[in-house]
Amino acid sequence: MRRLRTLPLTVATLSAGLVLTACGGGSSSDSASAKDSPSASTSATADPGSGTDTTPAPSGDGASAGTSATTAPSGSTSGGGPSGTQASSSGSGGSGGGQHCRTADLSLAVAAGSGAQSVGSAGPVIIKMTNHGSGSCTMKGYPGVDLVGGGQKWSLSRQTSAAPHAVTLARGASTSFTITYMPFSPGSGRQLDVKTIVITPPNETHSTDVPWEFQPVLLQDGATHPATYVGPVGGR
Repeated sequence: MRRLRTLPLTVATLSAGLVLTACGGGSSSDSASAKDSPSASTSATADPGSGTDTTPAPSGDGASAGTSATTAPSGSTSGGGPSGTQASSSGSGGSGGGQHCRTADLSLAVAAGSGAQSVGSAGPVIIKMTNHGSGSCTMKGYPGVDLVGGGQKWSLSRQTSAAPHAVTLARGASTSFTITYMPFSPGSGRQLDVKTIVITPPNETHSTDVPWEFQPVLLQDGATHPATYVGPVGGR
């Protein structure tokens, strides 16, 4: 009789164990299903047409994936010669995309607005230089200038206060330089009755003659700082 009474307790214990085992097995299955669920996968996408993984690669500089860097277009600057010319200039003194300007490819002429306003006051003679070569050309520096007349020649000094810069001329374009001169007046010193301006472009050995159509010049060929001098190409 005692053994018959203990049997239900044993069956109850075994049943309880089976229930606990069943609950534990269900939890493991749910966890495995969550791992295999699409919602838990990475956000990588594939191109169904090519089969290629199109997941954005991580940025090497720490930027978020999928963003694109934008580079602003580089700006350019262009300096100019005198107003009305087509010259472009560079402060670097580089060639700027053209061969050296040769005397044979340049035409030189006195520009409008030249000449001193009165005797005793310095005035400008603006020399316009136009490129008639087959392509663009570049020059930099001071032209050589001789004032010639009456059997005399005066090689002018340079305006060192004005820094020269490289000037590039397209075919047909022009630039200029300025000869500043002091007209002669009686009692002021020696006179040079100029007839011709002999001009040698920078870094050239061949020259071009341009007529002088202004007053006689005060000759100061022995002065330390004469009032007559030549400026660099590209300046006025």
